[in-house]
Amino acid sequence: MKIIVFLCVLIALSSATEAIDIFNTLPKTDFGKTILQTVQLELSNGSAVDSVVESLNEILKSAEQEKGAIQTNLRNRQTQCQTRQDDAQSVIDRANAKRADDERKLPLLNEELISKQEQALVKDSEEQRNNDKLALITAAREQQKQEYQDRRNELTNYVAALGEAKSIVSGLGSVSFLQVNSNEHYLKFKEAHPTPRGYGIMVELLLKASTQAKTPEQVEKIVATIQGLIDSIYELQKQELLVDDAREVEFIRQREILLLANQTLAASVAQLKAQVLHLQQDIVEVTNDVNTNKSIASIKTKELNDWIKTCQDEEKNLRAIFDSRVGQVETVNQILIIFNSGLSQELRKSIAEIQLN
Repeated sequence: MKIIVFLCVLIALSSATEAIDIFNTLPKTDFGKTILQTVQLELSNGSAVDSVVESLNEILKSAEQEKGAIQTNLRNRQTQCQTRQDDAQSVIDRANAKRADDERKLPLLNEELISKQEQALVKDSEEQRNNDKLALITAAREQQKQEYQDRRNELTNYVAALGEAKSIVSGLGSVSFLQVNSNEHYLKFKEAHPTPRGYGIMVELLLKASTQAKTPEQVEKIVATIQGLIDSIYELQKQELLVDDAREVEFIRQREILLLANQTLAASVAQLKAQVLHLQQDIVEVTNDVNTNKSIASIKTKELNDWIKTCQDEEKNLRAIFDSRVGQVETVNQILIIFNSGLSQELRKSIAEIQLN
């Protein structure tokens, strides 16, 4: 029995000591000073314990409300911070995704640009080759036409010479008169054609032979031969005209083929150059998009980091305030337990003696 009584006394002394320790810690904080002042004032005025408890409950209620408000503010701020951070991160992700997509496009666009430029160069070169070929066949045709005209003039002169010779030989007059005129005509021909060729040689021989005609039979034979040669030259001119006409038709055909090919090539080159310009513009725009999205991601990353730092600091401060309110609530609850457990005269005296620093 004595042991039980001793233990009860020991527990009571221990509880009283703990209570005094609790009250002695109150002056260390402004809130604790407020609690201590309230208790000391109530006790010094002779207020009952119930009155002190009531005052403490009011303080507890206020502290609980502040704690709840701080907790709500903390949650709201956390939600706001998370929303801002999510929004910034979403912008960063979109900017990085767009930049990555554009960076994948750029090599393909550059490759396509090079291909279009090379195709345009190839078709330009082909068009130039056609122009060169056109110039070549045009020059060749002009030379053919000149050669044909020169040949036609030559044969026409031969016919004219033969015709005049025929007129002289067929003319009336003495043999000596014919020989004189024929000889003059022959010498004029030799002067005009010092080195005849082809039909010119035959013309020269006939003109020379006409100078030697002495009998009607010889004249008749010469005239017939001259007429035969004239007919032969006329036939040759017809054949050469047909050949030249065929050359003209072939030249026109080749020229039209080249011109049509160049029209197609020119249209293709124009289209390719338009595509090149479009691709160059696309490359500029995509490059600008890459730089823009890179800048956006950088700006938003800094903004995100600033938000994280700001929110962390605010959360730290709010948690410190919240923890302070939790401590205040615990302190009031401890004091309420002391008062609800009964307040000895010794404890009253100890409380009254505690000094506010």
